[in-house]
Amino acid sequence: MRRPNFFIVGAPRSGTTSLYAYLWQHPEVYVSIHKEPQFFGSDLTTLAGAIREEELYLDLFAGAGDRPRVGEASVWYLMSKKAPSEIHAFAPDAKIIALLRDPVQMAHSLHALYTRSGNEDLPTFEEALAAEPERRRGRRIPPGAYFPEGLIYTDVASHAAEVERYFEVFGRENVHCIVFDDLVRDTAAVYRRTLEFLGIDPGFEAELDPRRAGQRVRILGIRELRRTHPEVRRRMQFDHIKLHDDGPRRPLSAELSARLRELFAEEVARLGVLLDRDLSAWTRGEAERSATAR
Repeated sequence: MRRPNFFIVGAPRSGTTSLYAYLWQHPEVYVSIHKEPQFFGSDLTTLAGAIREEELYLDLFAGAGDRPRVGEASVWYLMSKKAPSEIHAFAPDAKIIALLRDPVQMAHSLHALYTRSGNEDLPTFEEALAAEPERRRGRRIPPGAYFPEGLIYTDVASHAAEVERYFEVFGRENVHCIVFDDLVRDTAAVYRRTLEFLGIDPGFEAELDPRRAGQRVRILGIRELRRTHPEVRRRMQFDHIKLHDDGPRRPLSAELSARLRELFAEEVARLGVLLDRDLSAWTRGEAERSATAR
């Protein structure tokens, strides 16, 4: 039975669903039809669709054949403190891919997703941020929350320590970090570098429009469903690509945006050192203005 040898570990709201769809199209890649199996990360709340049984998890990759790269994408592996060592114990030679986004935009987008999906009951991002101190103490958690850890938005959007953990466990050469701004600005170049990192043909031309790629993945997925274990099919969320589309959001006030940029400034600088990259545009709010223009 094949085991996965690459993992898209996160972060949420940072282009993981798009990259998953782009990689699925490559003839040398096999990805689990069930995005977000969340097999690893035993320190986090078990999500409703998680596959925690090893037999079922391995069955996700039964159709891989002799394709050299076999993988899955579960965005909360990045946040988990245990997932890096758990993945390494299971697949020590694995390649890790992490997508990272301006923390202000990422947290704001996550709140919008959670209000749509039922994890969040506070209608504005400002209210949700104000509730964080109480939520850290286990209070003001919505009765229907399915992933309470995700409601501490400022923690979820802080990635320096998380990236450092993967560097330490797998080695920097086996961890490929993608900045969301680059993925949006030059998708083809980012895709090519990712294929090079995975050691497969970088010249393959995939459909790189996110919506058309999602539609293509749905068509390809119909074939995979026929050989997917019935219990896995039961747990899958078939509308995950539609759900994860970036829906309408209330714009951030200039005051809140400035406060958050200041709050995240040290975190952004630390991440920039880790990646050997100047990320100060995030602190200046340039990524936010660019996202608004799009």
